[in-house]
Amino acid sequence: MSAPDTVTLAAGCKVNLHLRLTGRLDNGYHSLESLFVPLAAPTDTLTLTFGPQGGPFALTCSDPALEGKANTVARAWRAFCAATGLAPALAVRLDKGVPTGAGLGGGSADAALVLRELNARAGARALAPAALARLGASIGADVPFFLGRGPAWAEGIGDALAPVELALAGLALVVLCPPEQVGTAWAYAAWDAAHPGGADPHCSLTWTKERFKSSPCSLPPLYNSFEEVVFPAHPNLRRYKEKLLLDGACGAVMSGSGASVLGLFRDALQAENCARGFREASVRAFVHCF
Repeated sequence: MSAPDTVTLAAGCKVNLHLRLTGRLDNGYHSLESLFVPLAAPTDTLTLTFGPQGGPFALTCSDPALEGKANTVARAWRAFCAATGLAPALAVRLDKGVPTGAGLGGGSADAALVLRELNARAGARALAPAALARLGASIGADVPFFLGRGPAWAEGIGDALAPVELALAGLALVVLCPPEQVGTAWAYAAWDAAHPGGADPHCSLTWTKERFKSSPCSLPPLYNSFEEVVFPAHPNLRRYKEKLLLDGACGAVMSGSGASVLGLFRDALQAENCARGFREASVRAFVHCF
């Protein structure tokens, strides 16, 4: 590693336009099929200051509650050091823009960014892409996706990824980040309790990566298995979805295990007007035009 230096990087997020839970595994994880789409906003900002080998790791965050050893950034540094034998001093300042408990994968994006930067500085000890992805999966199922660059169809626990090209040109996406938070562990437990058989029976359309070989591909149905258990516990999220549709969205769905909700619009101006209305009601709203 080089002499001490500082770099500031932006970590975006992702949305799930389709998420179907297909089974519960013996190790406690769940198998799924999902369509991941990366977004540049909302964004976390990470300022990384590197020092010499053998130095300490330190993390400060705009949300002090996230500064512990369980933070994905801290886990990424420890995992990379263990895998490569390198131990560069690293001080991280994390300024959160991606809300926690929103289903947008902010923590996984942060971990992926740190892994990528560490690997770029590792010289001869740098990990091959497949090895880096496996390391990322040990931190979080979504981390391998953020090590890539574009939309992907995900299977397995979300780590079996196939890049896809989507026919999204001309569409606008409104992403709502309400003040509510939905715990991922709670959402999975609630879904398990509602589905003793371990699979979602309500979405009969089966999409696999084979469906994406013709490029570009149309979208699978906007669907999220978690809505069944999250909406009764958080009725405002159902109302946000309904409002997106009333405001002209051609489709709306919750992302991840919640609490973010998104709507696809065919008209960018209509999307901007919808987002403005939510902001006036104190709900954070972002617009992404494809």
